[in-house]
Amino acid sequence: MTLRYGLIPNHLTDDPNDYMGVVTNNETVTVESIVEQMIGKGSTVTKAEALSVIEEFEYAVVEAVKNGNSVNTELFRITPSISGVFADQSDGFDPMRHAIRLNLNAGSRLTEAISDIELRKVEISSPQPMLQQFIDLKTNVVNESFTAGQIASIRGSLLKFDTEDPKQGIFFIASDGTETRIENVVKNKPSELLFFIPESLSSGSFTVEVRTVLQNTKTIRKGILPVDLVPTS
Repeated sequence: MTLRYGLIPNHLTDDPNDYMGVVTNNETVTVESIVEQMIGKGSTVTKAEALSVIEEFEYAVVEAVKNGNSVNTELFRITPSISGVFADQSDGFDPMRHAIRLNLNAGSRLTEAISDIELRKVEISSPQPMLQQFIDLKTNVVNESFTAGQIASIRGSLLKFDTEDPKQGIFFIASDGTETRIENVVKNKPSELLFFIPESLSSGSFTVEVRTVLQNTKTIRKGILPVDLVPTS
């Protein structure tokens, strides 16, 4: 398999001739798929045993993070940080002004794997909304998190949608599949959307989608932010 990518206009620069590479039509591998590959190589470990070990590993990582520790493995590195401005030396953490962040970076084995990825350039023949940046305008954090009840920005291309059509718009999709359509949109342009995030989205992890009917088309086209977002604590 190869990493397929195409080129689309880059609306985040001042040069109208700029293009950016976008990964397209690549598969998503789940834990189940990884375990199937493990036991398919003749491993003596059963599927149930492999899933159990992975569950215990994930639990231990979460507990380490909950205890305020950094985690360093050959696959990834997790380090906590705090965002926000403190007024002076005596100021303390205030969840209304500050947030705990988790910084996730590739470990040594994943970094080495980059050089082995094969690329194949393809044509992006079916236009769709392209979400390039999600900005929490309260914290100025990009593609990481959002603040419930506050305004946020999505930048990219082909983002404009019909606000009167309930099938179009900005959708926050929780891990259990529950969808929340954004109702309070203050800017609806092809290259940027500005909107208020509902107060109800205060916990969990969310996939962000923009759905629209593009010019000269009749069907809903969907664009997805490449990273999931979490609300600030």
